[in-house]
Amino acid sequence: PPPPSPATFDHGPAGALPTGQGSGYLDRTVWSANLCWPLKEAGFANSQVYGPGGGMGPAGKPSQCDSSNYSLPWRDNFCEARSRSNPLCGSGTGHQGQDIRPATCKKNEHWAVAAEAGTITDIGTYTVTLVAKAAPHFTYRYLHMQMSTLAVKEGDKVEAGQNLGKASNDFGGAPTTIHLHFEMRAGVAGLTTDGRPVALQTFLPPYLSLAEAYQRKLNGGTCS
Repeated sequence: PPPPSPATFDHGPAGALPTGQGSGYLDRTVWSANLCWPLKEAGFANSQVYGPGGGMGPAGKPSQCDSSNYSLPWRDNFCEARSRSNPLCGSGTGHQGQDIRPATCKKNEHWAVAAEAGTITDIGTYTVTLVAKAAPHFTYRYLHMQMSTLAVKEGDKVEAGQNLGKASNDFGGAPTTIHLHFEMRAGVAGLTTDGRPVALQTFLPPYLSLAEAYQRKLNGGTCS
């Protein structure tokens, strides 16, 4: 994959997590060079757990609608301290994707869209899975959309940029904060930039792919 290119919007470096939020993982690979930004509008990549209103958020800022959650810079949170299995994280566990706040702190309003053309292969309690049509057939998973109003169903063929559902706080029986959790998993085996092996379906750091996709959107580009 190509190396990352400069972006004009303010965003923190890949793998740089604030002290106490996990080890982070620095991988400079832009895994999906043609990724479609997975929201119809603007978005703010940061931590929904450690941001205001999150379960580990700062004292004195209880609202998830705090302006700091909806402002730059972006923050990578792949490998943020979580209990989920993630072989690329130093501890073997960590956040498996990137949390993205929608344009405003309003649920069930802002559309999430297909990152690539492909097939909707699974819809769970609070998840939608898209497998890309083009090689290397990345698997993308979207969490916490409003599941009662999805625009797709299992087996649907979708085009890049097509509406999937609206960013929300659905999380099974208990709500989470309003955000889109976005995952990318490997379609083929390979290596990270520091030589770590990547097996089929390994969770990949999506941060730099998202940053380049967002820059293309800012530049007026469209998904194709």
